[in-house]
Amino acid sequence: MTKPKTGNLSSAKKQPKKQPAAKTAAPNPRIEALEDIKLRGLYLHGYAITADSAPIVFDTEEYRRLVDQFHEENPDVVTPVIHRACRENYEFFMTMVEKALNHVRAEQAD
Repeated sequence: MTKPKTGNLSSAKKQPKKQPAAKTAAPNPRIEALEDIKLRGLYLHGYAITADSAPIVFDTEEYRRLVDQFHEENPDVVTPVIHRACRENYEFFMTMVEKALNHVRAEQAD
């Protein structure tokens, strides 16, 4: 028993033409900066979680720099009172970062 010879399949079936990628809006540098702050905040918090669930104070200097950067880059959202509260409460800080992200995305959508 022999196998029948197969012809050139590429000539029999034409490949569908690729459509050009849909144009997307240029990335907003402010959104990218806020997402970076958010990820760095989550990264810092990851260091604070241990197997025995003992509370650990993570690198407060790095955390303060992150909060200060957030305040300096977003003065329209982060008032001095909010800035102070963010320095004292990690969860509040992360909530404010998320709120700022939503605020900037809403402005961009308009």
